[in-house]
Amino acid sequence: MQVWIEESLKNGELFFYIVPAVLLILLLIVIFWPDKKKRTKEEIEETELDKLIKADKKLKAEIEPVGEKPEEPPFKAAGAEIQLFEEQDVQTFPETSQKPIEPEQPTEPEPEKNEEPESVETSPETSPEPEKPAEPAPVETLPETSPEPEKPAATIKSGLEKTKKGGFMSRLIGLFKNSVVDDDLIEELEEILYTADMGVATVSWLMDLVNKNRSKFTSGDDVKQFLKEQIREVLVANHKPFPEITEKPTVFLMVGVNGAGKTTTIGKLAHKFIAQGKVPMLAAGDTFRAAAVEQLKVWGERNNCTVISDKDGADPASVAFNAVNSALSKDVDVLLVDTAGRLQNRVNLMEELIKINRVIGKAKPGAPHETIIVIDANNGQNALTQAKQFSEAVKVTGIIITKLDGSAKGGVIIGISKELGLPVYLVGVGEKIEDLRPFDPNEFVEALFE
Repeated sequence: MQVWIEESLKNGELFFYIVPAVLLILLLIVIFWPDKKKRTKEEIEETELDKLIKADKKLKAEIEPVGEKPEEPPFKAAGAEIQLFEEQDVQTFPETSQKPIEPEQPTEPEPEKNEEPESVETSPETSPEPEKPAEPAPVETLPETSPEPEKPAATIKSGLEKTKKGGFMSRLIGLFKNSVVDDDLIEELEEILYTADMGVATVSWLMDLVNKNRSKFTSGDDVKQFLKEQIREVLVANHKPFPEITEKPTVFLMVGVNGAGKTTTIGKLAHKFIAQGKVPMLAAGDTFRAAAVEQLKVWGERNNCTVISDKDGADPASVAFNAVNSALSKDVDVLLVDTAGRLQNRVNLMEELIKINRVIGKAKPGAPHETIIVIDANNGQNALTQAKQFSEAVKVTGIIITKLDGSAKGGVIIGISKELGLPVYLVGVGEKIEDLRPFDPNEFVEALFE
């Protein structure tokens, strides 16, 4: 063989016979190798098919005792598995001897669908436990709690707390506990009354009555009841309710010193009129203080009502005149005219107030219908002097006492009512809008001597 190969190489015969033969063998291998591989895969598929059929038979045997309806022949489920497998594989398989039947219910959802298959009751060994439906989220309920009680509305009684506890009334109550009415009791009573900001004239009047009726008193409580009734008579005799709106527009001229609370009181009055169904208008006559004009505009925005104003330093009488004409043209119910806060001893400013009062009367005959002085209860005896001076300049028709809740000088109401004969229309017993309350003389006296 070796000799033949050597001779063939020498003669060149090896390239003509041996090499083509080797190439032919390689070609045959290349041609027939895929068929062998294909047949091997088919055999593997047939083996897998047998396994699926057996698994399906076992599954049916376990389901039947549960009482489910009979399933389709076993090849149905197996066919389903083959069909799914074919969809996933790009290669096409040859048809088998058994035609696959489309299953009534697939064991797996199709990839392109998100629908969940119908649940089949199976034993724990063959299928996972079905998911439990999600329970609704519990609604958080707050524990039943009683609503926070609102603070009681301020009253004249609550407004007089400082007068009763820290003012002259606390001393009077202690004095009235004496069982004997002697000279010492009378002297101490007079001293206490002079510190009550009632004014000299009012205290002298009360002490004259006490001395005249001294023989009737057997105890300090008798003196207490006597003073209580005398004060009640004075307040009731001069009392008038807050004026009603009788014509359009009813003009209110608001006067008083700086810091008494005129502008705030005007805003609260506007709120009260609106609550009564009236249409108010405000006039910013305090042109000397820029903050006063802006403050009144804020109240106008809160109450949604018109504010007549001018530039800072403008003539307040001109503002008042324009406001009255505007109120007449717009058919409003009430006009509230603010004025500059002025000291009662400044002659030029008081003269200007007289001018404002006169100009308003020219714009509307009979106006202003009410000239109300706003007094700070904290001013005590000085408030009485203010009321006297303003009453001499313009015809003051009524009084509004502010900040009664912050003062221990509630006795000023008694002095003003007695010496000036003026009614107290309203009293401020708090900071809220509704805390500007009508003055009731009986309620005031009972709260004062309680």
